[in-house]
Amino acid sequence: MQVFKFGGASVKDAGAVKNVAEILKKFATQETIVVVSAMGKTTNGLEELVNAFFNKTGDAEAVLQKTKDYHFNILKIFSQ
Repeated sequence: MQVFKFGGASVKDAGAVKNVAEILKKFATQETIVVVSAMGKTTNGLEELVNAFFNKTGDAEAVLQKTKDYHFNILKIFSQ
């Protein structure tokens, strides 16, 4: 059994996600568990969102939209 964990810089953009796929292809014949945590600076973005919403430190809608745009842009690259 192989267990892989990817997060942060290793899944920060479409190129990095493609690299993860290439790594996983090398182990395709073995049982594999893959754990993917927050991409890029998503954890920081979620902390910023919580602070903006609950502590009124910024525009929560804008912070949420920025986080959504980041992920949708990565998806858009894969759909091309």
